[in-house]
Amino acid sequence: MSATNIDRRRFLQFSALAAGVLGTGALTGCASRASSTTAGTGTDRLRIGIADATKSTALDPRAIGYGASLMVLHHVYDSLMFIDGGKYAYGLAESVTPNADATKWTIKIRPDAKFHSGRPVTAADVAFSLQTIGAPKSTRSSVYADVDGANIKALDKTTLEVPLKRPRGDFREAILVIFSVVFPEGTTDFTKVDGSGPYTLDTNDGKNVVLLANKGYWGAKPPLTRLDIARMADAPARLNALKAGEIDYAVGISATGAQAERANQGIELKRGGAANSNGLSFSMNVNLKPFDDPRVRRAVRLAVDRKALVDNSLLGLATPGNDVIGLGLPGYADLPERTQDLDGARELFQQAGVSELTLRIAELVPGLVGAAQLFGQQLGQAGVKLNLEQVPADTYYADLSSLAKTPFQGFYYLNRPAAVHLAAVTNAKAPFNVTGQGADHQKRLTEAQSTVDDTARAARFADIQRRFHDEGGDVLWGFQEQVDAARPGVRDVQVRDSLPLFMKASA
Repeated sequence: MSATNIDRRRFLQFSALAAGVLGTGALTGCASRASSTTAGTGTDRLRIGIADATKSTALDPRAIGYGASLMVLHHVYDSLMFIDGGKYAYGLAESVTPNADATKWTIKIRPDAKFHSGRPVTAADVAFSLQTIGAPKSTRSSVYADVDGANIKALDKTTLEVPLKRPRGDFREAILVIFSVVFPEGTTDFTKVDGSGPYTLDTNDGKNVVLLANKGYWGAKPPLTRLDIARMADAPARLNALKAGEIDYAVGISATGAQAERANQGIELKRGGAANSNGLSFSMNVNLKPFDDPRVRRAVRLAVDRKALVDNSLLGLATPGNDVIGLGLPGYADLPERTQDLDGARELFQQAGVSELTLRIAELVPGLVGAAQLFGQQLGQAGVKLNLEQVPADTYYADLSSLAKTPFQGFYYLNRPAAVHLAAVTNAKAPFNVTGQGADHQKRLTEAQSTVDDTARAARFADIQRRFHDEGGDVLWGFQEQVDAARPGVRDVQVRDSLPLFMKASA
């Protein structure tokens, strides 16, 4: 797959470990700093309300959270590559090319990029960034597990060579696209943000973040000179703040809120469509009882009425799922549609001796708790009582190691191409490998990733998807469309991994 083909290859993708949930009443500081001529109606400033899935407000790329923190990071730092508008795109990288067996990759970066401090971005900075992101203390280290960080080297000011520990034909789409922000060589203190992105950091007080347009940006200059980003607790709080004129853009509103505001001419609903949807799952860990019994996993899947969950919990702003990520995207395997079979589920539960289950759940995205409650009713029809262990959304990801120790939990994934999802989520070291995929899966995944030929690699990924559908741990019941809300006039908002970005936005 050539670099040119990557730029042309279309992907309907999505979003969202950024629709999480955190603090409330977060706009006070931002609002007080605004001039009266720009508040609510300005053309050079935008006020954004967004949740944060962790309590950390740090902007350290080694430990960045999701939601507000990730939004800020993508405005102040540039990435080598990313997914944009459903396709792979280059950022700081101009080209990324493999050797014959995909064990060594050459990255050429833009010659005109500068950090906010004024220093040119060099290949040495990129090498240091990739080494840092791939280090054990980084939350993205599992993505870079196959990168031989110690031997990355700059060949000249704009060219570097990245050796791998094994062949990875999917290096671009499964590693660089996932996370490849660049910062200056030698950086250890990330409180003093020095990126090369279109915005600079002005204020980060724990609740509110103020970003100012980078006048020396190498790319297209942002139309908006200022972004005020407020960490706001939940979907109703964000929608209410928008209606009250306290913010201009609410990231992630509930299906209920969207339905209620359809006729409100003072609000524009921003629907993400197929390219921006969360894959919602009740995830079973195949290594933990009772889900180590394949009969139990199959019984749970047969008990689910997926259309009822979508219609009732998400008010139809979603598509029923079929237990595998990637619906509607290139590389999605042809899979038989799974339908509810209560009699079959009841028989399997009885054979396995299961009459009660416990599901850990939080309102990670709007509608997830309601869906879990309806799911409990469906399991009840199959003879199984479901206990809901509801926890605060802002602590759900606080201890990543606990995710792998939880037998049954609500979860959601970015709806991304299979090659990207499988590499990011199901590898043995991934923190979000919540279904506990083991040695057999890892062997198949390794074989697929190591395949240099595009067609042969796609066939291997399709086989993995079929196995997931038959034997895996996800009850992936729906693809929830991303719905944001804005005051009229907000235009040209980009979406990257279902996270709204405002580099090209105007208001």
